[in-house]
Amino acid sequence: MKEYTLFHPLLFSFFSRSLYRDVARNWSGVGFLYLLLLLSLAWIPATLTIHRTVGVFTDRIGPMVLEQVPAITITDGEVSIQEPQPYVIQAPGTGTPLAIIDTTGQISSLESQEAFILLTKHQIAIRQSAGETRVYNLSGVKSFTLDRALLEKWGRVVRTWLAIALYPFLLLGSFAYRIVQVLLYGAIGMIFARVEKADLEYADLVRLASISVTPPVILDTIRGSLGRPTGYLWWFVCFAIAMGYLFVAVRISAPRQEGEIPPGPIPQAP
Repeated sequence: MKEYTLFHPLLFSFFSRSLYRDVARNWSGVGFLYLLLLLSLAWIPATLTIHRTVGVFTDRIGPMVLEQVPAITITDGEVSIQEPQPYVIQAPGTGTPLAIIDTTGQISSLESQEAFILLTKHQIAIRQSAGETRVYNLSGVKSFTLDRALLEKWGRVVRTWLAIALYPFLLLGSFAYRIVQVLLYGAIGMIFARVEKADLEYADLVRLASISVTPPVILDTIRGSLGRPTGYLWWFVCFAIAMGYLFVAVRISAPRQEGEIPPGPIPQAP
């Protein structure tokens, strides 16, 4: 019978030998449900950070950008504004160009421009990276008006819902990554099991790997909440921690004395 529940490893995985023995001998499955629970909780601090960051931008920086935005009208794919052109929207406090509006043809591309967006008479160009710019034709737009009031409305929606909308994508993306990770760790666990002569199946080792990644996941979450940078060295540290816990988990699940009953069903008398 299981001694520990699905929630116990969130804390006990750091120090409890009996937890790992219970997971190896009494739990079933491969631990993916627990892994999903762990990641669901681990992404909450990051989601709150995103929410706070978006809030700071929309409350403090957003209004300074929005007050520069003119009323933009698109009729039958043709852009028009009332202000003199080229019209430049700048980053508050730095003067760095963020967007350029020019329907006169004086500026036709983002090449040699610092801005990230260029709106011309019939197109909008958006710089994706230093080497990539996407251009979208506006010929399909029959009638549209973009003004400050509409942008403020969008800003309120983004402030409220962006972090919540991102959460499931962040969770599922990390869940897929961690599944691949524990499957690989389970294969490494087979080597540990052979060395320690532990009677553990591959599914048992994947389940133990799902618990063994708990300490590095929690430590990584705390590190991210503190704003500490990550890199290859930290990844190696997390890998070493997970392998250490997995090795100990396999070791304590193996029979340590001659004649001890190995993990698994108790043999029946003939």
